[in-house]
Amino acid sequence: MKLQSTMKYSLCAMLTALAGHSFAAPDRLLANDGKAEDYFGYGAAIDGNTVVVGAHKADINGINDGGVGYVYVLGEKGWQQQAKLVAKPLSADDTLGGKVVLKNDIAMLGGMRRDDKGKDAGAVVAFARKADTWTQTEIFTAPDAKPGDAFGQSVAFTDKLLVIGAPRNDAKANDAGAAYIYTRSGDTWRYQSKIMASDGAAGDLFGIDVAVDGNTIVVGADLHDKTAENAGAVYIYVQDGEQWHQQAKLMASDGGDTDIFGVRVAISGDTALISARRDDVEGLGVDAGSAYIFERKGTRWTEAQKLTSPDGAADDRFGRGVALSGDTAIISAMNHDAQGKDTGALYVYKKRADGWHYSSKVVANNAQPGDQLGWNVGLSDGKAVIATPHHDANGKESGAVYVQDLNQYSTFHIENRISVAEKGKVKSSQ
Repeated sequence: MKLQSTMKYSLCAMLTALAGHSFAAPDRLLANDGKAEDYFGYGAAIDGNTVVVGAHKADINGINDGGVGYVYVLGEKGWQQQAKLVAKPLSADDTLGGKVVLKNDIAMLGGMRRDDKGKDAGAVVAFARKADTWTQTEIFTAPDAKPGDAFGQSVAFTDKLLVIGAPRNDAKANDAGAAYIYTRSGDTWRYQSKIMASDGAAGDLFGIDVAVDGNTIVVGADLHDKTAENAGAVYIYVQDGEQWHQQAKLMASDGGDTDIFGVRVAISGDTALISARRDDVEGLGVDAGSAYIFERKGTRWTEAQKLTSPDGAADDRFGRGVALSGDTAIISAMNHDAQGKDTGALYVYKKRADGWHYSSKVVANNAQPGDQLGWNVGLSDGKAVIATPHHDANGKESGAVYVQDLNQYSTFHIENRISVAEKGKVKSSQ
């Protein structure tokens, strides 16, 4: 398949890294056929030198808001569009691409409003790549699907394990939520089990986000009310043979009303990164947002650190997107007023011997008010994908995605103004 160049960037489209060093110009990816209100970037994922971007409101062949995925690969001439992923069948309001995940040569697009098993029951469509050609391989639906379940709002997978969230599943109680587990043998995925919170209650939205690494699954329930109304919780599951059991339930030590802890989750090895993007942070303001690091030793999980923005403000929503890989974490603040109101920013953190420390801040030099850079983020091999689906390059809210190589700078000393909060107490990172 012939590659089409989509590397559209210039000095005015650069991202800037603050706190001591500058990155080389990133690539700004745009849909070749992008239109107003496509929301290109509503879902985005990166794996190695491949990026998949969802445009969940794109009209496809006259099908309103059907949604679509775009594939980009990095070659000698930069990032180029390799394929456009269109599901068959596709119906109006499927909103396919609202969630996008990518691993090796497999891409999965969530369509939580698909009606395969009832109105808005939801589905996930899988595509596989051989050579340069992408082919639809499977449509996943819940075996006990019901209308309104929103199956596919969250998706995560490894080579052998697939987890799909259905946060509005009513099996335990109205909108208590559930997650479904599939295992892979060869090229075949097989449904294995359904998990629900041991103490799930109505409105918890268990499955609002999911993450998986090895034989550990992380599930967010951002409206869980155990410590306070909508404070949120996260559940950890591990595999024992064919069975899955809950290993831990995580809650913020200082959780409060509407923190929505667990709205975004990430895991790498024995470390979990959990968003609480509506946390009211002392000294920053209401809904400034935060993110928590939890670590596992043996079978025990403990809260190790709380991360807050070094320059945050009220309503920044720090924690809108989170991603974690080894000793690098990225956290976005979609409403941060970096270059104007709600232009957004991305913050990079690095792990050192004494914990996690702020490294740099990335903003878009060409940002316009309301762009909300960091609506979604992804991280792979030191490269970050940063989505801004409200960007207007191809028309109002047509969307854009930036790819930033975080490896393109040297070691530096963290500035004294940078701070983190450990176990609920704010202190200097120096």
